[in-house]
Amino acid sequence: MFIYIFIAFLLTLLALSFPKMNEKSKNLSVCLTAIVLFVIAAFRGKYVDHDYVWAYGYFIKNIPDAAFMFRDFSGFLNHLPPPELSFCVLVSLIKGVTACVMPVVAVVYAFFAVPTKINGIRRLTNDDMFAFALLFYFSNLFLLHEMTQIRAGLATGIFLYAIPAIYQRKPVKFVCLIIFASLIHRSTMVALPLYFLNGKGINFKLWLGCTVAILVLAVIHYDVVSFVLDYDVPILHHKLVIYTATQNWLKFNVNLFNSFILLQLFVSVFLYWKRDLIIPHCSYFYLLLKLNLLSIIVFYFFSRIPVFAFRLNDFLGCSTIILYPLVYYAIKPRAVAQLVVLCMAWSILLINLFHNKLLNGYYMIFFD
Repeated sequence: MFIYIFIAFLLTLLALSFPKMNEKSKNLSVCLTAIVLFVIAAFRGKYVDHDYVWAYGYFIKNIPDAAFMFRDFSGFLNHLPPPELSFCVLVSLIKGVTACVMPVVAVVYAFFAVPTKINGIRRLTNDDMFAFALLFYFSNLFLLHEMTQIRAGLATGIFLYAIPAIYQRKPVKFVCLIIFASLIHRSTMVALPLYFLNGKGINFKLWLGCTVAILVLAVIHYDVVSFVLDYDVPILHHKLVIYTATQNWLKFNVNLFNSFILLQLFVSVFLYWKRDLIIPHCSYFYLLLKLNLLSIIVFYFFSRIPVFAFRLNDFLGCSTIILYPLVYYAIKPRAVAQLVVLCMAWSILLINLFHNKLLNGYYMIFFD
């Protein structure tokens, strides 16, 4: 785990020094950060994460090669595993060139995902917060997405890049970006209605009330999924029975009061309380706050379907990359604020590495 700790330490130093750098140094540090994160994600060994072998290895094995795709495209479509067509076509083309398919796939996704995420973060932050946001990105979503769920990682990066289009009321740009992202990971389509969110203000009591209400319903198992199961809703009931049976066999349970969700809720309340200190430094604050609360709501709404709950929470929760560093403006003096923000980021990192065990010890693919 040394490499992850070392990179987090370097990002911590960058966070403390970035505002004092000149423009040339800032650009250089951003480029170096992108290169380092790209190399780490692109050239990881196949046993570093949990999807490389058993998930993507299975998908790749069941995707026909390029010769079959060009000879019989309709037959090619009928023989595809669950991942999106973009992934399947990429794999098929790579199969026509080399037998080392997954290493090339990892390089391609990392090449686009890392710069897209960093660019999106840069667009949503100022110089004070940018490097702190990079540290939060590395401590959670980089490990979860770029190192594991590579399709979701690139799609989430595009969504992060598209957030300013909601605030600036640019529907064509937003819709095009989301549709493009959905070709990479189809779940991104859920972001289309988010264009109608008002980024200029928030009825916080209403949003918080909805969040708490959904939480209570999840605790007493009176959510939508429970309703479908208990009242035998046609079509949906049968599918959910199979899914929940599989889930119970895998012993995959959801902790409704896990530390990350509670942190999201606590920070939302705290930042809204201190909003007058924050808004001058982040014009996207209300929009990001709504996305954060919405990520909590969908987590509890789909708590009986863990895959949906966690995936949607992670997707919408990309807003936390920007929100958490804003605690810096809500606490005085500055040194204490920096310490609090850094403690939050490092706590998330250590929980992910040693409690959630998102990754195994790092090594490069060349040593497999």
